[in-house]
Amino acid sequence: MNNPVHKNADNFWGQNYCAIVNTGRKFYSRFVDRFHFGRHARQQQFDIMATILNDEEIKKLIGTVIVNGTAASVKPNSYALRLGTAGEFLNCDKEFTLGGAKKGIKVQPGHSVALTAFEIVDFSRETVHKIYPNHDLHAFISPLTDLSREGIVAPTTQVDSGYNGTLNWTITNTSNMVRGFLYQEKLFRLTIFKLAPGETPVNPYKGDYHGKTGYVRSERKGAPQGMRDSEWENATVDDSPEAMLESLIKSGYPWNLLGQRLKVIDNQFQTVTNEYGDIKTAIDGLNREVDALREDSRSLPSVIGKVLDEKMSTHQLRWVTATASAIVMLLGIVLTIVVSDQAMKFLKNEGALIGILLFFIAGGFLIFALKKTRK
Repeated sequence: MNNPVHKNADNFWGQNYCAIVNTGRKFYSRFVDRFHFGRHARQQQFDIMATILNDEEIKKLIGTVIVNGTAASVKPNSYALRLGTAGEFLNCDKEFTLGGAKKGIKVQPGHSVALTAFEIVDFSRETVHKIYPNHDLHAFISPLTDLSREGIVAPTTQVDSGYNGTLNWTITNTSNMVRGFLYQEKLFRLTIFKLAPGETPVNPYKGDYHGKTGYVRSERKGAPQGMRDSEWENATVDDSPEAMLESLIKSGYPWNLLGQRLKVIDNQFQTVTNEYGDIKTAIDGLNREVDALREDSRSLPSVIGKVLDEKMSTHQLRWVTATASAIVMLLGIVLTIVVSDQAMKFLKNEGALIGILLFFIAGGFLIFALKKTRK
């Protein structure tokens, strides 16, 4: 007799064999996929990561990726960009060129200047792949800390992978002093990242500034023409001096001439303010020199007294020496006369003449001594 339980079990396994096998295969595939995916993800954490180039790696880029570069500008993990040839004073729309008769620029307080780097960067894949196959380069530009210490404000920007051309940036002098910068002076820091294959962009940079060298003005498209003043928002407050001046300029002849003249006067006041600052600096320097002289004058009486004492001692020594010499000479003459009969006879006959002669000689010596004392 057949057991019905065994018969039902055989029917169950026979009818569902394929389903059971397929389920096992799916479980195994998922297990294997998840295992490999985990390993792959963990590997990507180390493989797909940008790295900052150190000094030895940066030196490899000089001459190709960093055109006009120098090893003297290489820092531990960055490259110091230098002030280039061309630029523009933005407050007055005046472009300049350095390297010839002009050796540097002066930035007035409150003024902004657009600058160009002396170096040119070439992040194109054709150039970079010769050094780092399957890698792209990306960089950040930031000002050196010396600028911030002097009140110079400059934005931090970046260089996209694939970019090739000049580097421009802008600095603003927020201090109350004129700041000077020399041609090829180190001003900005270029920090370069080497991108891993998983980080390289699909489409490298091909923007408006690609391939351009020298000073390049902004390519930003301005607002459309014909916009009304009421459509703009600005910081001018109604009834403020600035608003009244702009209204005066827009009111037509002859008021516009008056408004323009007032603007010129305002600029002149700014110039006078700057000159006053220079004068104040000079006066402060003079005050420091006067204070130093006052300190010296406090010790002047003691110095004078010391000199006088030295002079008096010298004069006293001269008088004592002269007097002693005269006494010795007189004693010699008296002794000679006393022991000699002929000398006594001559003295008796010519005594009056000799006395007068000695008087004049003594007077001459006295006058000579007085003159020496006055000197």
